[in-house]
Amino acid sequence: MNKRVSVVAVVISLSLLFLVQGCSDDKKSSKPSSSNTSSSESSKSAPAAPVGYIEVSFQSTPIVNKIPGRVVPFQVAEVRPQVSGIVQKRMFTEGSIVEEGEQLYQIEPNRYQADFESAQASYNNAQARVENAQSVVNRYDSLAASDVLSQQAFDDAETELTQAEASLAQAQAQLKTARINLAYTKVYAPITGFISPSSVTKGALVSQQQEQPLATIRQLDPVYVDLSLSANDQQQMYTQLIKSGIRENEGNETVTLFLGSDEPYAHEGKLQAADLAVDNQTGTIRLRAVFPNPDNVLLPGLFVRGAIQDDRANKVVIVPQKSVKMSAKGAKHVWLIDSDAKARKREVTTGSAFENKWIVKKGLNEGDRLIVEGTMMLQEGQPVKPERLNAKRQEETQGQKTEMQGKKGTNGEQD
Repeated sequence: MNKRVSVVAVVISLSLLFLVQGCSDDKKSSKPSSSNTSSSESSKSAPAAPVGYIEVSFQSTPIVNKIPGRVVPFQVAEVRPQVSGIVQKRMFTEGSIVEEGEQLYQIEPNRYQADFESAQASYNNAQARVENAQSVVNRYDSLAASDVLSQQAFDDAETELTQAEASLAQAQAQLKTARINLAYTKVYAPITGFISPSSVTKGALVSQQQEQPLATIRQLDPVYVDLSLSANDQQQMYTQLIKSGIRENEGNETVTLFLGSDEPYAHEGKLQAADLAVDNQTGTIRLRAVFPNPDNVLLPGLFVRGAIQDDRANKVVIVPQKSVKMSAKGAKHVWLIDSDAKARKREVTTGSAFENKWIVKKGLNEGDRLIVEGTMMLQEGQPVKPERLNAKRQEETQGQKTEMQGKKGTNGEQD
């Protein structure tokens, strides 16, 4: 009997033990749920993510982008002597600006002064002969009318007058030539501009219209920029002009110039003329633009690049490629900052690439705050701490993005 009681007690004890253990397990299983809830609440209270943004605006895209070119002086004058002689004096400062009509050189004038005086004497003699012959004709005219003088004598007098007048005209031409040669001993600047170092000094012998110029004058404000446009690009340019509703070239195409550091030149130029022939060696067409050059930054021979655009073309939205994301299905979207400083995703439709940017055809409005930096871990509705990027910062971030794309061989990021 005692054995039965002990067995029953053992069974009851084991049942109570299993029951207690089951309750303990239920409590443990409920703990992870409370842990997940607290984790979700902490994510909602996380600090705002710092992001860099730009404001969306409409811009004009170039018809042709960054084609090579070279600076050409607006006017060039090579100064050469028109008479031969010894240089007596140089009358300008090398490398300075000379004005049109300013005397540059003085060539020894004595011989040309003597020629001028000799021609003047010949002219005076011829003029005296004309006056004498004219008086004879006047006197013979009255005698011939009264039949006192023969007609032959009168005709001879008229012939003598004609010959004297011809000699006078010849002497007058010789006098004019001598006067011009004497004036050529003073060499003047034909245009206003910067003058080069002189190729001769005082005492040098120069020859009439010699091959080597005495100096070269270049007008540098404004200047020409000759751009080399490929034939294919020219066809593209004409196509874009037609799409913009432009049927004739009325000189409204502006040119933005980029120097060696890829920094845009401070002044815009105007497309002035196009060469209607393709260079056989290079397959390019020459376009000529005019640029103001008040600070003489553009020097002749300088290699530059120019982007041509038309002022009447429709403006479009252009955004950095870094800001456009691509999903696994190929849809493109961007991140924007709403009025409550929260991140919002918006789908966009892009057009062609422009430099290292995208042309957005649909999805963005002017004034939207587009996130460029800090998009990697963003979530819809997440608070952000926005910082506006300046132009220089945009170029730096876009350059880093382009370098990364070159290494990966992909465009955009996969979500």
